[in-house]
Amino acid sequence: MRTLLGTSILASILALVSFYAGQDPAVANAAPPDQDVAIGSGFRLLRLAIPAEGRVGDILRKNAQISSGFEVIDRRSIPAALVRSASFDKKAWSDIGAETVVLTDEVGGQFKFRLFDIASGDKPVLSRGYAANDPLKAANRFMNDVIEYYTKIPGVFGSRIAFVRTTRSPTVSKNVFTVEMNGESPVSVTSNRSLNILPSIGPGGQVLFTSYAKRNPDLWIGGAGEARQVSKQPGLNLGGVMSPDGGSIAVTLSKDGNSEIYTVDTNGNIKARLTNNKAIDGSPSWSPGGNQIAFVSNRAGGPQVFRMGADGSGAARVSKTGEYNQSPDWNQGEGARGNMIAYSGRDASNRYDVFAVDGRSGKVVRLTQNPGRNLDPTWSPDGRMIAFQSSQGGIFVANEQGNNQQQIARAGSTPDWGPRAD
Repeated sequence: MRTLLGTSILASILALVSFYAGQDPAVANAAPPDQDVAIGSGFRLLRLAIPAEGRVGDILRKNAQISSGFEVIDRRSIPAALVRSASFDKKAWSDIGAETVVLTDEVGGQFKFRLFDIASGDKPVLSRGYAANDPLKAANRFMNDVIEYYTKIPGVFGSRIAFVRTTRSPTVSKNVFTVEMNGESPVSVTSNRSLNILPSIGPGGQVLFTSYAKRNPDLWIGGAGEARQVSKQPGLNLGGVMSPDGGSIAVTLSKDGNSEIYTVDTNGNIKARLTNNKAIDGSPSWSPGGNQIAFVSNRAGGPQVFRMGADGSGAARVSKTGEYNQSPDWNQGEGARGNMIAYSGRDASNRYDVFAVDGRSGKVVRLTQNPGRNLDPTWSPDGRMIAFQSSQGGIFVANEQGNNQQQIARAGSTPDWGPRAD
C-alpha cells in the first residue's frame, strides 16, 4: 500500500519483489512542480501552560505539541508558586503569557483535568475526570477533548501507526510494529527472521501485512492473537488494504503473470479482479466511502497515481505533475478533506517529498520540502494530520499542511495510520 508498485524499469517479478522487500526507489527524472504546488502555510498557535508533573504531565505536553494547535510553555519557566497552586489565578497566568492553561489533580483514583481559557474568564471551560491507573490513556482522552473544544472535532490521540523496522543481525529481517501516534506504547506484530512488509491497519485494528515466512510473499493478518494467512496465491500477494466497512481487501496479485489489483474477502477468497492491463498496477488505497480506489500504475510510462471505481471501472490518472509518483493514501476525513490523495513524488532536484492532490480540482500541494527522502504518506483517521517516513530519522507526524513535523519513531518505514482509538 505504501511503496511504489510499478515502474517501467521493473522488467520482472523478481525485481518487483526485491523492491517491495525494501530497496530504495529507482532513480527517475521528474518534471518540476507547476504553479499549483506550494508549501503549506502556518497559523498562530495558542500559548498553553501545563504545570502538571510526572508522566501524565509529560504526555499532555507532548500531545499538545504534536496536535499543531499550541505553543507549549516550557514548564521550567513557570513560577514555582503557579506550579504548586491548585487554584487558577487568571492574572498570574496571563502575566507569563499563557492564553490557555490545563490544571491536573489526582483525587480518589482519578485524574481531574481542567482547561482554562484566559479570554473566557476564571472558570474552566472544560472539566473531565479519568482513571489514574493509566496516565497515557487519561492524557490522550483529555487532549482529544481539548481539541474537540476548540475545533468541534475530537482528536485522534490513542490511534496507532503501523510500520516496518529492519534489523541486520544475524541476518536481514523486517518486522511489523505499531505505536501510538505520539510514539508511546510500541507493540510488536511480528517477531521472526523473515521479511514482513507493507503493513496496513484495518477498521477494527487488524494489521494486514505481506510476509515471506512461508517463503512465498503471502498476505497475513494479525491482531490480539497470532497472525494467520489470508491470501496465499502463487506469486505476489502484496499491499493488502481493508475497505472502510471491513468487508473486502484490495490486494496486488501476480498469480496470472502480471501484477493486478483484486479484491478478496477476509479469508483470501477472490471476489473480483479490478485491473486488467499489461502495465504493472498496485498500491491500492480506498476512498472514505469505499466506492473508489486510488492506485499506482506505469500505464502512462513512469509510475503515476490513478483512481478507479471499487469495481475497477473508470480508471483515470490523478497525478499529472512530475514523472515519478507513488504510494497514494486517500484522506479518510470528512468534507473537502475526503477529496485529497497524498503521495510521494520526485522533484526536479531528484529528491522525494510528500505531495497531496485534490481529486476533484487536480490542484497539487507540496507538504514537505525537507532534506533526504520523504516517502509513504498516510493520513490520520480524521484527515487533519499526516505521517510519513524520512531518511532523516524514521517516522514523523505533521499537520495536514505538512507543518509542525514531530518524530515519533527513530527508525521505521512504510507507515500506515489506523482508526481512532476506542
